[in-house]
Amino acid sequence: MTAAAAAVPAAFAAAAARGVLADSTLFVAPSRRRLREAALAAAALVLGRDDPASHPDFVLLDPEALGVDGLRVEHVAHRKDGVPSLEDALRYRPRLGGRRVAVLLDADLMLADAQGALLKTAEEPPPGTHLVLTATDPSALLPALRSRCRLLRLPPLDPETARGRLAALGLTEEEAALLTRAVGSAEAVEDLADDERAFLLERAPACARWLAGADPEAGWLAADEAPGRLAEQRRRAILLLQAALGWSLAARPDRPPAEVDPLLEALGDLRGNVTPTLVLGRLRRRLIQTGVRSV
Repeated sequence: MTAAAAAVPAAFAAAAARGVLADSTLFVAPSRRRLREAALAAAALVLGRDDPASHPDFVLLDPEALGVDGLRVEHVAHRKDGVPSLEDALRYRPRLGGRRVAVLLDADLMLADAQGALLKTAEEPPPGTHLVLTATDPSALLPALRSRCRLLRLPPLDPETARGRLAALGLTEEEAALLTRAVGSAEAVEDLADDERAFLLERAPACARWLAGADPEAGWLAADEAPGRLAEQRRRAILLLQAALGWSLAARPDRPPAEVDPLLEALGDLRGNVTPTLVLGRLRRRLIQTGVRSV
């Protein structure tokens, strides 16, 4: 089995070998990074080239590279000159070998109008064209779009492979275990940016002291002094509270609601666009005043 075939679901590799691929395939997994790897490997498999980016019949629409949270309608249908779109990429026939692969990453982050614009192409792409979409949350896709794709879930990583991938990020076994407890899985750890992993590792000792009842002042909730936009501060605050919940419940899964409700309520405030500094300050005062700590 080639490296490309090994990175994608066996059903996709088998269909590619038999020449019976579905017009549109949706890859699903918990990790966006791993989904990207699988989608690129799928394209390599279909196009017969280790580096699909070097193939003239490869199309990649990556919201991160385009500087957006999710693909927009202009990335699907031509709306603005100078903005790459699927419609423009598929305007002409494949140039080599009669096969083309178009990869749309993070389809579950697309707004409804962008998904709607994709419906017709997903149902009947131009001859020789295969669409590969990725999503961590397929329920976020319009049912009509989801129904036009063959859904394939990536198999979970075996523990040894997961450890190897985290070690490749420069994490020690202790750091990898700590971050896995914080975000729930090794794949989710991979999806964290380098600065996010460093931030959680920096806050972990203070949170551990609070969890052990040794820090009644809840110092782990000290204001984040790193520079950044409000959106960045919100992202880090949400990450911190989610990690605190993960560490708390990993230590004691039957923790009573009174010990986790303050964190859950603060997360709700953050997602409701309340200023992060205000939310964390209010949560810290509440924990100090009530003496709530996860012991």
